[in-house]
Amino acid sequence: MIRRFLVRLAGLGAADRQAVVDRYTMLSASPEWYAAEGSLATSIERSGREAFRDALSGPLLQLVRPTHPTASADEDDWLTALDPIAEPALAALLGLLVSDVLPAPTVHTLLAPFDDAVSLVEITGIDAPTPATDR
Repeated sequence: MIRRFLVRLAGLGAADRQAVVDRYTMLSASPEWYAAEGSLATSIERSGREAFRDALSGPLLQLVRPTHPTASADEDDWLTALDPIAEPALAALLGLLVSDVLPAPTVHTLLAPFDDAVSLVEITGIDAPTPATDR
């Protein structure tokens, strides 16, 4: 599941990547997003998957790092040079990592920035929640 997501992420064009970032910017300010992030952190810790969380950073950084980094050794400069899709991609990857212990609506919230760019049902088998299934 995680590998399929990374492959799809790598294949996104500039317009799709921008659409993900725009959607993330909107969604990440919502109370549902804050709740999902809190549940995500708790689920990673309680499931003992911190090492897996840390291992995901390498492949993700390969996809979102600048292709021509500047000579600056300042870590803050390097971090701000990352592709803006890095944040929503990390949330989605970590959501996939613990998708077996998170409620489906929470997983969907974390993956929602990618709804129009990646076939998440194909990757996860999790359908988007409807108001009837959210309750």
